[in-house]
Amino acid sequence: MNIRPPKTETLVALLLLLCVSATTAAQGTDDYPANWCRNGLFPSDEAGFKLAKVGGNWTSRVHFLNDDDGCPSPEVKCETKRYLITGDHVLVSRTYGQWVCGWYQPRKGGETVGWLRADKLLVSEPPARPALADWVGSWKYAGKSLDIRRDGKPGLLKVKGYAIWEGVGANVHVGGVEAVAQPQVNELVLVEEECRVTLKLVGNYIVASDNSGCGGVNVRFDGVFRRGR
Repeated sequence: MNIRPPKTETLVALLLLLCVSATTAAQGTDDYPANWCRNGLFPSDEAGFKLAKVGGNWTSRVHFLNDDDGCPSPEVKCETKRYLITGDHVLVSRTYGQWVCGWYQPRKGGETVGWLRADKLLVSEPPARPALADWVGSWKYAGKSLDIRRDGKPGLLKVKGYAIWEGVGANVHVGGVEAVAQPQVNELVLVEEECRVTLKLVGNYIVASDNSGCGGVNVRFDGVFRRGR
């Protein structure tokens, strides 16, 4: 049986598809509208992460605002039903006018991400150089895990990560990473073959982002992990 070589047009199309896929995997938050603040983009934010606590009157509520057209703004249409109260802790990143993008992760249940009024938050800088012991532990987020232990060599950490994506029915994809690395300031970069995961320790949180090369389709480590009890 004779097999014809692919046409030139087909080869060009395949090359363009590969280029587009590579570009998409490398995109950061700067590639999207400035008013966007949402789950999928937050872990990759290059603006840096800080800790914040809601201040003010105990009876007041600080509602999350969405990023629809014309939002965030003081208009009622931008206000969501989700809110924080005085004393709640939240991670924040980029600012947009008088608002700051926040990620709230309760002990139970899913996270809430959206714009918050900056003047309602007391923002603090996390330790610039966390101790090695601050990394150690079993960290969890939405069915994903990061097990971080000391390595035998000084200054190194050994990390074993697991991630899963569950689609409709029995459509399940899994992935993982296992690597030894040394923290640089508050950042730990894990590399295993095509997989690259960046971990940022911010107080009692680890913000993780990856390059989409750590497992099956749609499997990502992106998210905010908390140390398990």
